[in-house]
Amino acid sequence: MSLNPRRYDVRELRRLAGTRGGVDEAARERRPRRPNGSRAEQAARSAAFTELLRRQRGLRHDRDGERPYLRTIPGGTAAEREIGDWIGYLVDVGGHLRSRDALSYYAELGWIDPDVAAALKRRIPGFDAPRYDRPFTPADHRISLVSIVRIVSCASEQ
Repeated sequence: MSLNPRRYDVRELRRLAGTRGGVDEAARERRPRRPNGSRAEQAARSAAFTELLRRQRGLRHDRDGERPYLRTIPGGTAAEREIGDWIGYLVDVGGHLRSRDALSYYAELGWIDPDVAAALKRRIPGFDAPRYDRPFTPADHRISLVSIVRIVSCASEQ
């Protein structure tokens, strides 16, 4: 039998040791610290926006920074991989219907051209059923914006 000090009842040990103060006056023990998911999320978000800014500065189109950011679907394997990753992410998180709605929303915002949205919507049925199927959060939309800029940067690198 191994002894695990984390399983000791500190109040009972203090009472057995005869320390001053009763059980009620004993200092409260801290719970073990759990990893802070919000810090990791903040770091990932910060890295994504840093990449977004870096890629926007590196775009070589005549109309840098103007909307819609994604006017056409670029050719090439890098762009296809980025598009597949992005649409896969949308479907995995929000499902097929929410992904179509999100693409329409991005077209309304001016992030993507309506023709691009229509072309991307036609790709959605090719992805498997979602794992999570939840409504999109603002963080999901930020990830989409970063993905859009990645796709645009694939076009500018050609």
